Amino acid sequence: MNRLMGSLFLLFAIGVMAQDEVAQTGVPARLEVINGKVVKALLQQQNGSNITFQIFKSDQDITVDQSKIKSLTFYPKYDAEAVVTNFNAGDYAAVLAKLGPVMEPYRDYMAVSNNMQSALCMLVDAYRESGDFSNVWNVAETLISTGNPGLVLQGQVNLALAALADGDFQTSEKIHGEVESEAAGLYLQACMQRAQGEPKKAIKTITRVIAEHGNDVEWLAPSEWLGAQLYLDMAMTNSAANTARQVMNIYAGTHISGDAAKLYNQLQPTDHD
Repeated sequence: MNRLMGSLFLLFAIGVMAQDEVAQTGVPARLEVINGKVVKALLQQQNGSNITFQIFKSDQDITVDQSKIKSLTFYPKYDAEAVVTNFNAGDYAAVLAKLGPVMEPYRDYMAVSNNMQSALCMLVDAYRESGDFSNVWNVAETLISTGNPGLVLQGQVNLALAALADGDFQTSEKIHGEVESEAAGLYLQACMQRAQGEPKKAIKTITRVIAEHGNDVEWLAPSEWLGAQLYLDMAMTNSAANTARQVMNIYAGTHISGDAAKLYNQLQPTDHD
């Protein structure tokens, strides 16, 4: 009898505790404030520069300026390693299918340093390479709104490329004038020249990136890859294939290498251009 009464008391106590638990919704995150304190939180919304969140197991809303938050760590449920593998192989459809839906809850919070920012950059590249410039535009604007110089630059370049795809040279030229990185500016200039049907001028511009910014791999790699595409535009298939092969080998393990490999396999060198 005592054992039965003890079991009933335990069940009753568990029931009472369950009633006291707070039912919470929001985006789970590890939130670190600038004074070093770390809390488990559920993010509720971002409104301008303010972020509203609840501490885990508390339904009280707390609103602070995003500048008070040092970093956020999210807990997305997806195979990040597989997505990177798909991306580097140039399988952008797989990247979009796996990563696109995962990113949605986090995009409002990109202005705060977090572990999904690089994934967002990968996503915008996948949209661009897939020709989905409507989504390129949307994600690029998110990157620019973060205020993070590196992310802003990525957003600006992608926004300019989306404008070029729409034939909006005025917007792409305006953004080009706002880009602070000289290497990125030259890359954009070459893209604009290509879009305007001036591949020879674009090749000369690419040569400047290689000659003047040889250590800036972030823009050297896409510039050299653009060179292969420009040779193809001019029907110089040998040069296009050889350049693609070089890019494939030099930048192995990147999506640019993956794209170059696909082109090289399509364009085996002939005896002459």
